[in-house]
Amino acid sequence: MKSTEVLINRLKETHKLRPNVMEDLRKLLAGFRGEKEMKYYLQFLPEKDCLIIHNLRLYDGKSYFQIDYLILTQRFCLIVECKNYYGEVYFDAKFNQMIRKVDEKEEGFSDPISQAKRHQRQLQTYFMLHNFPPIPIEFLVIFSNPSTVIKGNPAIKDKVIHSHSFLEKWEKLSIKYKVIAIDRKILRKISKNLLKNNTPETVNILKKYGIQPNDLITGVQCPACEKFAMIRKKRKWCCPHCETYDGVAHEKAVMDYLLLIKSTITNKEFREFVHLSSRGIASKMLVKMNLPSKGDNKGRVYYKP
Repeated sequence: MKSTEVLINRLKETHKLRPNVMEDLRKLLAGFRGEKEMKYYLQFLPEKDCLIIHNLRLYDGKSYFQIDYLILTQRFCLIVECKNYYGEVYFDAKFNQMIRKVDEKEEGFSDPISQAKRHQRQLQTYFMLHNFPPIPIEFLVIFSNPSTVIKGNPAIKDKVIHSHSFLEKWEKLSIKYKVIAIDRKILRKISKNLLKNNTPETVNILKKYGIQPNDLITGVQCPACEKFAMIRKKRKWCCPHCETYDGVAHEKAVMDYLLLIKSTITNKEFREFVHLSSRGIASKMLVKMNLPSKGDNKGRVYYKP
């Protein structure tokens, strides 16, 4: 989500793809709010009995799969897929599709139950690949928006719930699985393995949308009025719009560059991006940021931390 936010901030207002990026950001923010809502209920789980991992992306030997929340206990594991759709959602079992209806307009989505089942199988495969003892794996699809109307075959109510019903569902699972499947030492070992092998997805955001670097707004953004571009004056950055002075405003520009354009930056690239002429001043700025780097003098390259 961070790279999409930065892209919107730097993408020219007139760019034809800006509405597409804005819509994707809206969906990402909705998902973020849904996961945040879920986090509220997770805090009520017994801390000494549960290990909770957020945004877990693993490789099962064939492909990667991502889980919003994985809750590990000695008796069972629970996969939680968070959704934050509004309106009315209908689960069509015949076509494995979820249909959302808002203001008489219908829109189709892939079935989150099928997605969660697939993640369940992939996690089972992952556990076998890493020689972990068998443990029951359950899944839930949770809608965080309490106003969302959920419809479909009555059988889905066992796997699809609102977030406010989560703790009640947790109690039922705790009653269902009373037998300890693995000891605490193995549970910790599994948790460490999952965190070690967690592989967050890296996306070239410009390539994803077919946007060129010259479509971006360059320069240092004012932290006060958020306008571009500040100028160097009296050893600080000065905003020509609101006259705010700032000594380190260029640091955000560097991180924007490393996030959007490429994972490395040179002195020359830095100067061109922030509209700075002095190579010496640019060098001091980059060194003070304590970024990982290789090379000396003109050949030095700075890396994304």
